[in-house]
Amino acid sequence: MDADKECLLLAQAKGWVAHYQEAALAVREEASEPAVHGYRIAARRLLALLALWRPLVYHPELERRLLRAVGRLSALRDAQVYAERFGKPLTSSVDTHKPVCRVPQLSRRLTRWLATVEQVPNGWALASLYQRHLALRLDEALSALDEHTLSVGKSARSRQQQLRRWHRLRLEIKQARYGVELLLALGAGEPGWLSTLTHWQERLGQLQDWRQWRRALRAEQGRTYKQTKLRQQLKGKITTRLRQLECQQAELVALKLAMLAGTQHG
Repeated sequence: MDADKECLLLAQAKGWVAHYQEAALAVREEASEPAVHGYRIAARRLLALLALWRPLVYHPELERRLLRAVGRLSALRDAQVYAERFGKPLTSSVDTHKPVCRVPQLSRRLTRWLATVEQVPNGWALASLYQRHLALRLDEALSALDEHTLSVGKSARSRQQQLRRWHRLRLEIKQARYGVELLLALGAGEPGWLSTLTHWQERLGQLQDWRQWRRALRAEQGRTYKQTKLRQQLKGKITTRLRQLECQQAELVALKLAMLAGTQHG
């Protein structure tokens, strides 16, 4: 492997590992909104890094522990966002002022992982393999969405199933975004891919926020007229956004095809 490319790969791996460990330490000291948000981003970026190297260096326990940690912080993050938006805590058992969070720093495991990575020859081809992996994951999520759209009805249950499918696509897009960031740092991929993924992540994130806020309002005791009206407004926003997303879904199909074409011509 070219020496410069090898140095770039190793420098990226060490940098992203160090960033994760800093974020883990921060959230263990104080579970503030910035610390929780920063940790979740650092953990997802580390998951992207582990996925890049997975064909040559695979430590499944690292990935499992990271996924569990991100999942455990999801409820706290949602409650913090709700409190920031509405100025009051979400009706739940989540303590938004919890002083610390126990997340894994993974120092020993990551040290061993980096030591193995440093011994791997010819790792540059991983970028092309990872790009294809991201494209195929996106294709799988879009296919699941299409299958559901063909059978969706007008019942409340069908609408909830539809929203859950879009939520799963949002999670896939979010992870793909961090993956493309990784590729761009290596000089691979296209900046336009990141712009498309970021745009979709923001729009699907809004949809998920509206869905959660509407659910929270429904759970409020002694709802007022203002709360009922807000729930109706949120329902209208959700319905409109779903129609828009279905019409614009071809953007993601084009992105997937561009990513696959890049691996064939690379």
